[in-house]
Amino acid sequence: MDYKYGKNDNSYHYCLCRCKRMTVRDRFWDGIYQQYHGRLLRQVQKYLPTREESQDVLHDLYVQLRHRDVDPKEVENPPAYLMRMATNLAIDVLRRNKRNPLEFTDPADISELQGSSNHYATPEQISSDRQRLDIIASAIQDLPPRCREAFLLCKRDHLTPGETAQKLGVSRNMVEKHLRIALKHCREVLARHEN
Repeated sequence: MDYKYGKNDNSYHYCLCRCKRMTVRDRFWDGIYQQYHGRLLRQVQKYLPTREESQDVLHDLYVQLRHRDVDPKEVENPPAYLMRMATNLAIDVLRRNKRNPLEFTDPADISELQGSSNHYATPEQISSDRQRLDIIASAIQDLPPRCREAFLLCKRDHLTPGETAQKLGVSRNMVEKHLRIALKHCREVLARHEN
């Protein structure tokens, strides 16, 4: 059989299953993977900035799942098991690339992914969190241009202070000073709006 699928294509997983004799375990895990693929992708995208990286992580998850040959009877909650595997793989990618897992996420997405826990964000909490994010976004825009650029490179683009310094042509100490100023400014603006 000659299949030509990209590894970021869901049909790749179908091809992988068809090309190798599937056991009962393989079919079980393949079904769970396919059923929860959308949620797994959203979970991984919380950590990784690009869809391509997230798809690569899901591909790695699928391959590892097939090679581990885990008995589903030994796993109490198979979807949660896959979520944990996906999260761990995403964090491994961040570590390999020396990036900070800090991200800016829509509170509604977080509450949806926490659906298996007993805590649910209320519409009021989501609205309040979105307002806080808007206030912080406005505070970031108020920063001096160089300070804003350093802050966004570190916090949004996940660069280290050293990488940011190199990119901006300044010292690491200057980047750290910009970060302190930016964080202090954001805290002060947020405090003024909350009081």
